[in-house]
Amino acid sequence: MTGLRGVGMNADGTLSATAVGKLAAGMWMVSSLLVVSAELLAPGHTSRFATVAIGLGALVSGMALWVLPWCRWPRSVTLWLVPLTFATIGLDYRLADGNGFLYAITFLMVFAWLGLAHPRGTSLKFAPLLIVAYVVPLLGGPAGRSSLGLASAVYVVPCCVMVGEAVAWGMALLADTEWTLTETQERNVGIFEQAPMGIAVSSLDGGLVRVNAAYAKILGYRPEELVGKNLQEITHPDDWTDTSTHMAAAVAGDVEAYTMEKRYVRADGHMVWASVGASCVRDRAGEPLYLIAQIEDITERHALRDKLAYAAVHDQLTGLPNRTMFMDRLERLIVRAERRGRHVALMFLDLDRFKLINDGLGHDAGDRLLQRVALRLQASLRADDLLARFGGDEFTLLCEVASEEEAVEIARRLGAAMDRPLTEANHEQFISLSVGIALSSAETTHPTALLRNADVAMYRAKDLGPARIALYSEDDELPTAEGLRITNELHRALERSEFVLHYQPIVDLHDLRLVGMEALVRWQHPTRGLLGPVEFIPLAEESGLIVPLGTWVLREACRQAGVWAVKRGGADQDNSRLNMSINVAARQLADPAFPELVAAAIDDSGFWADHVWLEITEGAILSDPVAAVVTLGRLRDLGVQLSIDDFGTGYSSLSYLKQLPVETLKIDRSFIDQLDEDPDDKAIVRAVIALGDSLGLAVIAEGIERSSQADELTALGCHLAQGFLYGRPMSPAAIGSFPNDDLVGWPGAADLTNAR
Repeated sequence: MTGLRGVGMNADGTLSATAVGKLAAGMWMVSSLLVVSAELLAPGHTSRFATVAIGLGALVSGMALWVLPWCRWPRSVTLWLVPLTFATIGLDYRLADGNGFLYAITFLMVFAWLGLAHPRGTSLKFAPLLIVAYVVPLLGGPAGRSSLGLASAVYVVPCCVMVGEAVAWGMALLADTEWTLTETQERNVGIFEQAPMGIAVSSLDGGLVRVNAAYAKILGYRPEELVGKNLQEITHPDDWTDTSTHMAAAVAGDVEAYTMEKRYVRADGHMVWASVGASCVRDRAGEPLYLIAQIEDITERHALRDKLAYAAVHDQLTGLPNRTMFMDRLERLIVRAERRGRHVALMFLDLDRFKLINDGLGHDAGDRLLQRVALRLQASLRADDLLARFGGDEFTLLCEVASEEEAVEIARRLGAAMDRPLTEANHEQFISLSVGIALSSAETTHPTALLRNADVAMYRAKDLGPARIALYSEDDELPTAEGLRITNELHRALERSEFVLHYQPIVDLHDLRLVGMEALVRWQHPTRGLLGPVEFIPLAEESGLIVPLGTWVLREACRQAGVWAVKRGGADQDNSRLNMSINVAARQLADPAFPELVAAAIDDSGFWADHVWLEITEGAILSDPVAAVVTLGRLRDLGVQLSIDDFGTGYSSLSYLKQLPVETLKIDRSFIDQLDEDPDDKAIVRAVIALGDSLGLAVIAEGIERSSQADELTALGCHLAQGFLYGRPMSPAAIGSFPNDDLVGWPGAADLTNAR
């Protein structure tokens, strides 16, 4: 309420005691002077001397009232002035020869004063006294004037009361309005000052008019030190052009508000990053008044963002560019070199015998070695060359060269840099590089192709011995290099889910109806198409990838069998004929946890354990027969069926064979190929069938492609078979909703109608 208090008013809109007294004194003097002036201008029966005396008396008494110490008394004391004023008005009226207009006006002035000085209702309380004070002086005068004055009371008295109440109501309303405005202003000031975000008000040219504590703290100043400064003084020079452009756009009305990130210069000279949001405040006519901005200190966030951006393209251990940045630069460098008529030399650098250091001294020592190698290699390069850590102990290098000779010279310089030992506190380490180089050409411009060529060349360099350099040529595509490439692709194939299962039926030779399905893995290669197992299973076994691959095959085959079982049950198919045969590799069988993996796969699929056939080769069993017997026993306890695959090729010991908890022997296809033509094959097959009969084992013949082979097997007493004659391996999509018991019409099978 600073506005009202400034003129001596209270919070409820009424005047203070001092203001009331001074207003009464002033009103006393004004009303008396009006009466005197009126008498002098239009003299009545009162002498001029009397009139002047009355005026001087009123003036003196008004001045006396003015100087009284009203502040010492309560405001209610001033109400005693009302009857005194009424009496004075009546006396003036009588002495001034009855000026009715001034008489009424002075009463209105008294009630206006009551409205200004006192709360609502005060005028109503003085209404009876007003009636008496107004009427009494009118009595005893001339008859016409007296009657006219008395009649005027009917209008004047209500008007006086209404004026008093109206003024009091207006003062109260004014007080409420100013209170609301003041409260809002104080709240806004509090918000401005206490806001955790920096806030500043500036002129249209950037001069700071007002800032809060948070704004000043961000910039290292006190608020009063910033007022008067221009934004350009505290803005980083490199960011002022953008800042002024945004400010001009806001002032011109091109944008309502703008946000930006910019740097400020703190009082101590250090730089601080801030997020700025600003807008221009305008008047009712739309003319710009000032700019208001909010800023937030984002120095730490900006540093973290820069750190994350750096980490995204750099190796954390060595600080070199990583694979992501390397591949990006490779693409751009190939385009630039081709435009200049030059070549990109991509080098794969591999540390020889690094594994010995890791195993012998520990991974910490290996990490320190990689860091020192990175520093030494970097020091040996030209300014435009890019060295990156590709992973493990492999580094890659990008150079723009004019010829193979220049590329080889760079590689030799790198090799020479490693001739000096890398020293630590208590020992020295000698390390050498194997370098594979591939040059871009008109035929080799794709980054991945160039990278693969350098990788192949590096492996050839390692085959030649330590510290060798090899340039890529098409002759490098040897089986070993190809095998390494495929092994790398196998790793990625597992990650990218490129493997699929095809299924081939196993039939009963008596009625040519389904008794089971064998799951056969295929590789859906992204560029070479669908690959059979012979092209990747040997490499998977050598590299150890056969274990995760075999686990995936086990789980996927059980899952598919579970799906088919549900669909076959709804189509009145005989689910006792739905068995799923799955191949198990030697490394899988050697894993003590393999039975638990099988149990989990079956439980997750909802398929029946006794309808799962696991096919194990003789070689897998003979590698550790004692352990194999234990593992197969645990598998048999799960309820699964066990089969020896490719029987007859692994020189099985019959003493172990009778100990194994197996139910089926599967005759290798090599004995079936010439069964209908070669007496020796026929004799071998007859012996295997007889062995199975004597041991109570079922016998399955695989690789049946001709009806004559099937006829011979039936004659020899073999009951189960599979092969192209009955159906080629097919994907689940090609098979349909489920495999039918009746194999007539199986995709890819021969016409079995007459065979029945």
